[in-house]
Amino acid sequence: MKKNLFSRLLGTYVFVTLLSVIIVSLFFYIFFSQYYFGEKEKQLLTQGKEMSNVLSVYIENKDLEKVNELTYNFNKVNISHMWTIDKNSIIISGSQELSQSDKLCPNVEQVERALKGEVVYNKGIIKYFNEPVLSVALPIYVGDRVEGAIFECNPLSDIINSIMQAFKIVIFAGIIAIFIAAFVSYFLSVSIAKPIKEITAISLEISKGNFSRKAKVYTSDEIGNLAETFNYMMEKLDKTMMDLADERNKMIKLEKLQRQFVANASHELRTPLTSVRGYLEAILDGVINDKEEEKKYLRIILKETLRLHRLVNSLLDLSRIEAGQIKVNLKSLDISKIISGTVTKLKPIIEDQDMQLEIDTSSKLPLVLGDEDLIEQVIINYITNAVRFTSEGGRIVVKAEQNENQVYIHVSDTGIGIPSEEVNKVWGRFYKVDEARQLSKEGAGLGLSLVKEIIELLGGRVWVESELGKGSTFSFSLKSGDGQKSSQIVPM
Repeated sequence: MKKNLFSRLLGTYVFVTLLSVIIVSLFFYIFFSQYYFGEKEKQLLTQGKEMSNVLSVYIENKDLEKVNELTYNFNKVNISHMWTIDKNSIIISGSQELSQSDKLCPNVEQVERALKGEVVYNKGIIKYFNEPVLSVALPIYVGDRVEGAIFECNPLSDIINSIMQAFKIVIFAGIIAIFIAAFVSYFLSVSIAKPIKEITAISLEISKGNFSRKAKVYTSDEIGNLAETFNYMMEKLDKTMMDLADERNKMIKLEKLQRQFVANASHELRTPLTSVRGYLEAILDGVINDKEEEKKYLRIILKETLRLHRLVNSLLDLSRIEAGQIKVNLKSLDISKIISGTVTKLKPIIEDQDMQLEIDTSSKLPLVLGDEDLIEQVIINYITNAVRFTSEGGRIVVKAEQNENQVYIHVSDTGIGIPSEEVNKVWGRFYKVDEARQLSKEGAGLGLSLVKEIIELLGGRVWVESELGKGSTFSFSLKSGDGQKSSQIVPM
């Protein structure tokens, strides 16, 4: 079975703690054993030297009873056991079972070396004990002569019991340390594994397209930084996916608009072409014999041809603007002169419709920043549009006024007006307000769309106010251009 990160972390922490406790306990046992044995040897040696100094006087005076009494009293009050040996290796005190003539000393070799003036330590089993002992043999001096020896031993069981008591305390402390380490390791492992597990679960949700969940930031360390970075990445990915979805929707919408544009353009082109073809075929086939009737048809053909020309020019202008290929010559211009010149060019059309045209401009208007040809084209579109939807005898007013650092130009008419629900649609391509009106059929529905593109290119905006049955006011704004030098900008 594959272990998860949590179990591996917890197992590793507990194993390292257990191994550390074992190693520390082992070193402690070795160190304490050596230390305790060393201290016990020093204790035996100190006791032996003190007894040697006391007994040397009685050995010199041959007072063996006093030697035996002192040795007996020592053995009575101490855990360690002591024997006193004369210079002939005969035990003179320390054992009730043996006579004074017994030569079987506790450790013959150790005693013999002590009688030569050495201090000898040893660990092992001696005759009078059934267990290992720690022993020391040292000489008894009378003056400068060795007159005897002291053999003192302490059972190792007593020493080992003391060591084991201390070792048990260490083991107990180690067990507590293991439990504490396991407890701490559990929460530490959880603090590491939980965020990672949560991030893994959220990653699976992301793979399914769900970007709503976020990883919780529990700490400010590297794991917390990982969670924050993951959340940041998820937000960026979510935004990227939304942007891609928006782009996809835009592409779909654009494709739909392109198909609609092609269909509308085809329709607008087909209608005049059909009329031109029909009239030409009628003339060529000799169906029309009357010269006046033929001229009438030729005038209709010319009118439809001009309509086609305007449509193609509008399509080309829109295409050039969208492709960034149109050149804009920005200059400081007198908008009043542009309006007057444009109205003069359109005067025959206005008079033909028996309409009144008024110009309302102030002599204090500032110069505007723009392209003269493009501004003239915008005004022409606004006025011809007003003429097309205003009945004979109607009134058209072209007005210019200053508004802070801009100049507003308005073209108002007393025409049929626009329904409120249709006002925002007039800027769309091939859009016609009233298909039933004969004059509305003459336009292709591209004029206002072209106006919007031109004015936005010049840094202004367009808008319309209308009331059904009372007329409309089409407006656009231009930046004031006082003191501006002539320049040429080619949008890319």
